[in-house]
Amino acid sequence: MMIVNIDDFTGKFELHTGMYNQQKLIDYIERYEPIYLMQLLGSDLYDEFIGDLSVLNVPKSPNFTFIFNPFVENSCLKLYVSLGIKDMLTGFIYWEFAKDNISQQTINGAVRQTGENSDVSSTLYTTMCNRYNESVRTSRAIQNRIIRNMQIAIGQCVELSILSGGTTYVDALNVPTINGTGNGLTIDVVTDGFGVVDAVTINQAGTNYSIGDTITIVGGANDAQCSVDYVGKGKFSTFKGVLKSFISWL
Repeated sequence: MMIVNIDDFTGKFELHTGMYNQQKLIDYIERYEPIYLMQLLGSDLYDEFIGDLSVLNVPKSPNFTFIFNPFVENSCLKLYVSLGIKDMLTGFIYWEFAKDNISQQTINGAVRQTGENSDVSSTLYTTMCNRYNESVRTSRAIQNRIIRNMQIAIGQCVELSILSGGTTYVDALNVPTINGTGNGLTIDVVTDGFGVVDAVTINQAGTNYSIGDTITIVGGANDAQCSVDYVGKGKFSTFKGVLKSFISWL
């Protein structure tokens, strides 16, 4: 399951990906995306992150969404700017692909590519280094956010299913719940018009819930129940990422 795909290499990440290079770029994505994610998060948090990805290749848990999406924040008189994990990965893969394709292996050894009316520029004048350094900035911003939130709770309620619709409920927002291993979960309730809970949406996810918890919706006859089907991952205290350095020259 890859976060980056070849369609992401457009705009500032545009690469030459003709008939023969598309599969090569896919190979680079499959090779380097896991490496850079493990360097960002460390192996334990990486495993949690990968296991949390949805079918759309975005995280489901609030803690991982907290670092996956772009953000800007101040910390210790510094401004940290993250363009998001996907942008970071695209920049690093762009770097790996572009630098390796400056020269090509032939039966006569490594050769530098030239065009009919142009020469390949020196790496000092290409966008490769800029893309790499942008990704390093994002990586550092994400790691700083993780370190500053080491004690962030897990077990937020992410997915619910109705076990029993109960009786005499009314449509309402931010309805409290009771029972289960966690606390703080509130939901928005929609009924069928006859007092039976027909649909629920998580309003406040709470913390410390467990998969399989049975929670009771407060209101009505206090007899509507839901099952907790998925809870938030992302235990930041397991973070063991690697601080990456900027490239100043090649």
